[in-house]
Amino acid sequence: MKRLIFLSLLLLLTVTTGNAQQDYGVEVSVSSGLVFPSSPMTFANYWNIQYGGGVQVGVPLSQTITLLGSLEHYQFKLNQQGIRDGFDTNYMRDIWIFKSVSMNPSADPSMVTAVSANVRVSPSRLSAVLSPYFVGGVGVLQFSLSEIKLPTTSVLSVNSSDIAMTAQQGVTGGVETSVFFQFGMGFAVRMSESFDMFVEARYASGLNSGLRTAYVPITGGIKLRL
Repeated sequence: MKRLIFLSLLLLLTVTTGNAQQDYGVEVSVSSGLVFPSSPMTFANYWNIQYGGGVQVGVPLSQTITLLGSLEHYQFKLNQQGIRDGFDTNYMRDIWIFKSVSMNPSADPSMVTAVSANVRVSPSRLSAVLSPYFVGGVGVLQFSLSEIKLPTTSVLSVNSSDIAMTAQQGVTGGVETSVFFQFGMGFAVRMSESFDMFVEARYASGLNSGLRTAYVPITGGIKLRL
């Protein structure tokens, strides 16, 4: 079912491109920026964006509506301070009367890869160079959440001697592929007849029943009209 949806999106974009590009031309854009994880908690609280971006191919259907095909990939690094805030080692120390409790979390990067078909609507221009727009669409999202290793070292003082004990804990990860939707808005700045710069903010959410991935990309990029 997921493969069928993915192929249908690509077919729709290909057919529309073939019908429309003779009248309006094609645009290509690249972008990058910040991504704020929203859910699940183990994604939102424990990971920070490391790098990422996307490419888009667009076909204007009219002066205000453009059909877009998009591919995005983002990689996230472990937020060690977020882990420590989520696991209160001071509380563990006080409850078990340890002299000290320390945690050294580690994990491989987590990743989000998304392919989508979107519609961009530019209702009007604020000036000759500035144009606001709205964007929304659906696609297929693969979310890879890495397992987080939490070796916790507790030091117990007995008869003036320190005894260290290390417990191996972890936060389970996983990989899920699902349909997702996204919507947002942005502004495009006309630099020349064939070149724009833009900035946009979106909310993206997977429709999976497990990890329920959601994130907010705030990106900027360049767009070339061919």
